Formats: sequence, structure tokens, C-alpha cells
Amino acid sequence: MVGTGDIAPDFTLRGTDGQMLTQYTLSEYTDEGFVILSFYMNDFSPVCSDQMCDLDDIELFQFEEDVTMFGISPDYVYSHREYSRQKGITFPLLSDTQFEVSKEYGVYDPELESGVRRALFLLDSDRRVQFRWVAEDNWEAWDHGTTEALKEALDGLRA
Repeated sequence: MVGTGDIAPDFTLRGTDGQMLTQYTLSEYTDEGFVILSFYMNDFSPVCSDQMCDLDDIELFQFEEDVTMFGISPDYVYSHREYSRQKGITFPLLSDTQFEVSKEYGVYDPELESGVRRALFLLDSDRRVQFRWVAEDNWEAWDHGTTEALKEALDGLRA
């Protein structure tokens, strides 16, 4: 399990920005600044749609040049592309179909139908985890205080 203060494992996953399908390598983005990883259960699930749209809608990170956000779920890139288009999500969605990254980050749970716990990670330019949140209950409503805590962690790193 990856905890706060740990170096996050690098990975390369297929994903989409809603248009193009391509490979995304984590270290290429941490070299440019901060990265937020949002693990979620499935495209089109009500709770995840709330979480992903909230992250997109609050615009806390959209206009930050040194912050990249990725959504990661076990769904395939074609599902991600359609989900992104329908929901208007502006950050890339990555496919962890074999749960390799979810396992490395400690959010894989084989007892769950989706296999993944909802989670947020904030990584700095050294890939060190500066913020970590993992849902106790995947079906519990999204807590907006979590995004505020994430924003505070990011602001604290910049101070």
C-alpha cells in the first residue's frame, strides 16, 4: 500500500482525453509538477459520476499549469472516451483493466464488485505522496471536504 510520504510507483496506462486514445506515463507528468490520481469504480456509476464531475466542476485544478489530474478505473478506454464525452470531463481517464496500478497503490479490493476503492492521491514532482484519501464505503456520497483538504495540501506545498 502506498501511503503519505512514500514514493508512488511509476506506471504507463492507456487512456483518453475524451478524443484521442494514447499511453500516459506518470513520471512524464510528475516531472512537470503535481499530479492528482483519482481512482474510481466504474464509468457511469452514480457515485463515481458525482466524484469525477465534482473534481472537474470545482475547477480547483483545471487552471493550474503545474497540476495534472488523471482518473483511473478498470474500464476500457472506449468506455472512458464515451463517459468523458457524455459527462464533459476535461482530464484524462486511464484504464487499469488488470488492476496492476490499483494493487500497487493499495486500492484494489477483490471483495468489491468493481475491484477498486475510490481514492485520491496528490503526488509531487518527486512522485512522493503528499495527500492520500481512500473511501471506507464506495457507495457513500462524495464528501466535498475531501477536495478542500486536497486543495489545502497542494497550497501548503506551494507556500
